[in-house]
Amino acid sequence: MFRKANNRVQNGVTRQMNRNLIVFFIFVPSMFFITGCWDSRELNDRAIELAWGIDKAKNKNILISTQVLIPSKMGGGQGAGGGSGGSEGPPFFVKTGIGKDTLDAVAQMQTKLSRQLFRGQRRVIVIGEPQARRGIKDILDTYTRDPNINLLTEIFIIKGGTAKNFLETSYQLENIPALGALKEYNHFGSLKEVGFLNFLLSATSEGSCPTLPAIAIESPSSSSNGGKQKGQSNAKGFRIAGAGIFNKDLKLIGFLNVEETRALRWITGNLDKLTITAFVPQGQGYLSLDVNKMSSKIQPIIQRNNIKILITLTGQGMIKENNSSLDLTKIKNITLAQNAFDKRVEKFVEKSVTKIQKEYGTDVFGFGEVTKRKYLHQWKSLKKSWDKEFPEVEISVKANMTVRRIGVTGPSILKRE
Repeated sequence: MFRKANNRVQNGVTRQMNRNLIVFFIFVPSMFFITGCWDSRELNDRAIELAWGIDKAKNKNILISTQVLIPSKMGGGQGAGGGSGGSEGPPFFVKTGIGKDTLDAVAQMQTKLSRQLFRGQRRVIVIGEPQARRGIKDILDTYTRDPNINLLTEIFIIKGGTAKNFLETSYQLENIPALGALKEYNHFGSLKEVGFLNFLLSATSEGSCPTLPAIAIESPSSSSNGGKQKGQSNAKGFRIAGAGIFNKDLKLIGFLNVEETRALRWITGNLDKLTITAFVPQGQGYLSLDVNKMSSKIQPIIQRNNIKILITLTGQGMIKENNSSLDLTKIKNITLAQNAFDKRVEKFVEKSVTKIQKEYGTDVFGFGEVTKRKYLHQWKSLKKSWDKEFPEVEISVKANMTVRRIGVTGPSILKRE
C-alpha cells in the first residue's frame, strides 16, 4: 500500500516537472523576440510640436516651420530647474528648414534642435498663400503616408501672408497661437468638419473641389509703451477670414468672405450654428434669430439633358433680439418673422452660389457627387465635361426657418405703447 502511494507521488511530481519544462520551452524563447520599449524616447528628449507651417521657397523648394512648446514656461511659469522667471516671453519658439520636400526640410530643421521633433500633439497645419497658389499636390504625400500623422488635424490657408509669419504671431487670449486659431474656427460654426481628412476626401472626389478655411494676420501694432514686447512679432493677432477655393490641381484660385463661407458650409452640411438678422417691413425693424439646428438637402434633376439643382435649407432657433414693433406673442407676427428670415437666407446663399459659379467655376459644393449617386448612367458622360457644365447649371435655393422660442418678452420693451 505504501509502495502504491509512493508511486502516485512520484508520478505526480513527474507530471508537474513535465508541465514546467513545457512552459519553459514555450515562453522563455519567445522573450528573445519581444522588442519591448528599447527604442522609446524620454519626454525630456522630445521637442513637442504644436503647429506646422508650409511656405514657398526659392528654386521650387519649400520652407517648413514648426511651433515648438517650451515646457518650462507652461503651468505657472516654473522653470525646469525649479526657478521662477519662466513667465517672460511666449511659451513657444519657431524653427525652420528648407528642402526639396517636407522630409528634406525637416532633416535640416532637426540640426537646429537638441531634441527629437514629436508630432503626436500637432493640432494645426497652416499653408502660406504663395505656396497654396503654386500648388500643394506635390507636398501632401508624407502627410497621408505616415501613419503617425493625425488626419483630424485642422488645416488653414494664411490669406495674404506666410505660415511662418502666422506661427510667430502672438495671440492675446491664448499662450499658444495655434489654439487660438482652433477656438476661433470653432466659434465660426464649423464643428462638423474633420479638418485634413475632409480636404483629402474632396480632393480625391470626381464631382467636387476642396476648400480650406482662411486666416488673415491683422495689421501691425505696437505695445502700449511704444515698443514691441519681448518674444512678440509685429502682428497683433489674426482672425478667420473665410475660405480658400482650390481647383482639381490643388492650386488656390481665390477666396470667399465670411458670409459666403457660411453659405458654403450650410449647403455641404458642415455648419451647426448661425445668427441671421433680417429686416421685417411690417414691423419697421430688425430681428435676429440664433439658429442651432441646421440641415441641408441637395436634389439634382436632369430633364432633357438639362441639369437643375434644388437646395433646401432648414433651421430652428430662438429670437435673441427684436428691434421692430412686432409683438412676437402673436402667431401672425411669428409667421412674418419667419418669412423675413427665409428671404434673407435665400438671398445671401443664392448670391454666394452665383459668385462661385461665375467667378471661380469650381464645384466646391459636391453637386457632382450628388448627381453621380442619383444619375449614375448620365454621370458617366457628364463627368468629363463637369467643369464646363457646372457654371451653367440652374441652381435654386429654398429656405425654411422655424422660430422655436421668442425669449422672455413679446414686443420690444422699448417700443411698447
